[in-house]
Amino acid sequence: MNEMIVALIRLQEMDKEREAARLGISQVAACREDLAVRRAEVAAAQENSKKFLVEAQVQRKNLEIEIEAKDQAVRKHGSELNNVKSNDAYKALISEIEAAKKEKVILEDQVLVLMESIEALQKEAKASEGEAQKARLEMEGRERALDAEEAEINAKAAAQKIARDSFAAGLPADVRSRYEAIQRGRPGYAAVVPVNAMVCGGCRTGLTPNLVNQVMKGKEIVTCESCSRILYIVPKPVEPAVSSPAPLPDGTAPAASVGIDSPSH
Repeated sequence: MNEMIVALIRLQEMDKEREAARLGISQVAACREDLAVRRAEVAAAQENSKKFLVEAQVQRKNLEIEIEAKDQAVRKHGSELNNVKSNDAYKALISEIEAAKKEKVILEDQVLVLMESIEALQKEAKASEGEAQKARLEMEGRERALDAEEAEINAKAAAQKIARDSFAAGLPADVRSRYEAIQRGRPGYAAVVPVNAMVCGGCRTGLTPNLVNQVMKGKEIVTCESCSRILYIVPKPVEPAVSSPAPLPDGTAPAASVGIDSPSH
């Protein structure tokens, strides 16, 4: 195979390794985004839990203020009973006192319901805090793992870039430029492809016998007329050599093995 083709195949393998590293960094970034979403969800759940509890506590406080107001009204009207001059005024005060007492009972029932709700919400808030803490620890661990993974990929990618640039610099400028022109703007794009059964291994277009013949000769870089990829023929695997049998102790060659003759009839 043309040594330049061999070199370009190696360069392409190095580019694929760099592309794999780039995809690895992208995957780490995607995992970080997922973590950010998860972190926001946990914070929102915890915030909502606290919010519902505070709202219930405020509502209870307001009801207790209303109850106190009803008590004050009862006391006020009760003291006014001693000063009324008419029976109608007396009955009116009694009516207001009874109404305030009834409203107070209703309010107290609402407070009891709220107290049960607050107790449940306090348990939920505590459980939510525990779950949030557990989730935060898990996310912190995941974040540290991603940091380590990203650092490893970056170090590997930096070493790959140095090796790739050094290797590419050793190629003839025209060969390197031709390869990079085919691949430019398309990370991971295969610029050097094999010929498979008279077909371009890149675009799957049928190749002419003359073109394939040029590729087989390996004297120059040949490209597909359809996709402009650089073509090569995959060498046939070398068949293992048949080893000669070891000589006998007396230095003579062993006789060739023969099968057992069938008895003659």
